Amino acid sequence: MATVSSVPDAPRIHPPSQRALEVEDAPPPRDVAPWEAPPEPVPPQAARAPRLPGAPTPPLDLPLPVLVLTEQAPRVPEAERPLVAARLNLQLSRMARTGGDRLVADTFLRLLESGRLAGLVDAQGRTCRAAAVEALLSLGFPYALEVQPEDLEHLRANTLQRKTQRLKPGTCMAVLVGGIGAQVVHEALFPKGDASLLTSQVGLSLLAMAALWLAPPRTPVYRVGVLLLTVVSLVGALLAVLGVAHTGLWVGLAGLVAALLAALREG
Repeated sequence: MATVSSVPDAPRIHPPSQRALEVEDAPPPRDVAPWEAPPEPVPPQAARAPRLPGAPTPPLDLPLPVLVLTEQAPRVPEAERPLVAARLNLQLSRMARTGGDRLVADTFLRLLESGRLAGLVDAQGRTCRAAAVEALLSLGFPYALEVQPEDLEHLRANTLQRKTQRLKPGTCMAVLVGGIGAQVVHEALFPKGDASLLTSQVGLSLLAMAALWLAPPRTPVYRVGVLLLTVVSLVGALLAVLGVAHTGLWVGLAGLVAALLAALREG
């Protein structure tokens, strides 16, 4: 009986097919994009995730009442702006009275540096910038040391302006009337004959004072009144001191003081 050989067959080599030859001979495709490096991953803190409903509101740069008033002030009519400024000044004073801490001091500093308080003045002549400086100074050490020199200068100028605005026209009138009364007493004790120039001096001084009484400051009529009172009083006082003419020394001095008070009231 014939035995079957257990030696395995030799490996068979298959000739390449026609399709394989065509694929190898084909040119490489030209529309393949060149290789590019993958984009760098965005760090988590730089990614801005969308705000979901119910998520907490991000912190504001200013307290909400102060922010509302500072945003409202430029939009209201000019006539209502002093009222908004008064409310803002009141809010700043309340914040200062609650006690000083870093958050409150930073609020005042942020308001002063941002320029949001520019042009805001209440009906009493107090600027919101001066109110913020006063509030920051009231916090004491060390926050008061952070006030800028130009803010301190603005506070001094605004304080002086408010004091001069408190001068009433009646104050200037009282000074002039006092000088006229002193001149009448002087003329009664030392009569000098013809008093026509003295009468003209008193009349012009009273006319200038009428302009100061009726016209508001920073108006042409008010400034003409200040100029007229200054010139008449100065000329009358000089003529009386030099003895050139019979004019009133006391009326001239009182008129100069009244003109000075009127000029301070205008400033």
